[in-house]
Amino acid sequence: MATNSVTARKEVRSPWFVSLAPWLSRIVMVPPTLIMILIGIRYITNPLHAASPTGVALSTPEALTDTRVAGALALTVAFAIAMSILSFRSLRMGHATVVALMASILAVRLFGFAQDGTTLAMGDQRVKAVGEVLFLMLNTLAFYLQTYVHQKRGVRS
Repeated sequence: MATNSVTARKEVRSPWFVSLAPWLSRIVMVPPTLIMILIGIRYITNPLHAASPTGVALSTPEALTDTRVAGALALTVAFAIAMSILSFRSLRMGHATVVALMASILAVRLFGFAQDGTTLAMGDQRVKAVGEVLFLMLNTLAFYLQTYVHQKRGVRS
């Protein structure tokens, strides 16, 4: 008796979360993207107001321009992350970008704590650090989830 190759083939099912993974990835990348957009817009449109809450005084036209450039950098990072949100193939790169960004920011913040005497109790340092750690952890987990999904689907990257 001949066996039909279609009936003999076993259906391989992926875990339920494989279909949800791209959406979960997009969700955890949206907050850092929005925050970077807001930072960028704030530093470009009103650098004096953006810098003053932490005690920075911009006293020359050059200082204002340089602060606006920092806003442009934030918008560029936001653009890169936003573009990766739109493409399934780029989700891992978006997570890698957020992870690198948050790890760098945390490293510089910790360096500042050691060099400048800043503490978590000062101003809104605790809120910033907690947010950065949270975004770092969520995007690290999402990166590994996307790596798993890529392996399951046999997607090359």
